[in-house]
Amino acid sequence: MKDLSSNPWNIFAIAGLMAVYSLGCVSSSEYRRVEVDLEAQQRQNAGLTEQAEKLKAEQGYLYEELAQNLEAFEDLSIEHQVLQRKAESLSRSEAGLETKLEAQSQRLVASTKNLEDARAEVSRLTSTYTDLMADLESEVSSGQIEIEQLREGLRVSVSDDIIFASGSADLDPIGRQVLDKVSQKLQKLDYTIEVQGHTDDRGLKASLRSRYPSNWELAAARASRVVRLMQEQGIDGSRLRVVSFASFQPLVPNENAESRSQNRRIEIRLKPRSGQSVRDFALPRAGD
Repeated sequence: MKDLSSNPWNIFAIAGLMAVYSLGCVSSSEYRRVEVDLEAQQRQNAGLTEQAEKLKAEQGYLYEELAQNLEAFEDLSIEHQVLQRKAESLSRSEAGLETKLEAQSQRLVASTKNLEDARAEVSRLTSTYTDLMADLESEVSSGQIEIEQLREGLRVSVSDDIIFASGSADLDPIGRQVLDKVSQKLQKLDYTIEVQGHTDDRGLKASLRSRYPSNWELAAARASRVVRLMQEQGIDGSRLRVVSFASFQPLVPNENAESRSQNRRIEIRLKPRSGQSVRDFALPRAGD
């Protein structure tokens, strides 16, 4: 028979049996029934103990799993915060890019407008160049007039020999006709017109020094006379400029009469007004 004192419930059972015996003798069948009940109770208690141990072990597993889940949740929370900060940063960057894109779009519209204006100006300038070459073909062919493109505008160089009388700032009739043709063409363009006076390196005759102390004054007087004629032809005076270079910008060295004749000239230069530019477009050269 098993040791009945190994379990607290057995002690109570034994106490019960002793109480029964103390009340009087019982039959063996009754005793056996009580013993069977006691053993069943022991088995039940053992099962409950085993179940409790399993539940305790499961509880440990659940606590461990909960700790792991909490740690994973904390990691995910940190990662979420990092991603949220990145998303906010990207949102700010996107807003900045949209602002830049809008500014670039506005600049593109302005640049396109400027480009269209520049092309239109080049077209007008090219037309003027072509017309001048056609109208002054004989003078260009003879070398009395030179027309060429510049990075900006046009340059018309006219020999003094066909514009002015020798040693004078008075216009020659032939020179007036030439300048009339040039003025009519330039009147169509909204360009600044700079008229430059150039002389050779020889000093003035004594008869001229009373009016023109030096080549500076003579070159300025001739350029001024051309400007006055242009204004008479209808060109707005605000577009006109007079510049004297005297003998300090020769085309060729002043070595003989022919070279000095080339250096005595009037140059008419077309320059864009402030904000205008056609430097990115080329005009046709003479002979193209």
